[in-house]
Amino acid sequence: MKTIQKKEVENLQGFILSIVGIAVVLAVGLIVLQQLSAQTSAGTYERNATQAIASQLGTIPNWIGILITVALAFIVLGYFYSR
Repeated sequence: MKTIQKKEVENLQGFILSIVGIAVVLAVGLIVLQQLSAQTSAGTYERNATQAIASQLGTIPNWIGILITVALAFIVLGYFYSR
């Protein structure tokens, strides 16, 4: 059985760190938007715009899951292709 090479582990670490970084930035952004929305008056343009942006950003985790699945599929295929 072939062992995982150092280069493959470094690539995987970089991928994981980038996904974690995106998730942290997204979480902080959503928290800030929710706090901003809570501070504005109901029915105002600012509140409606903030809630619209927050709802659109809420769809990003679905795409992150798809990206992780595709990337892991490429890693597995690359492992078996190089054997």
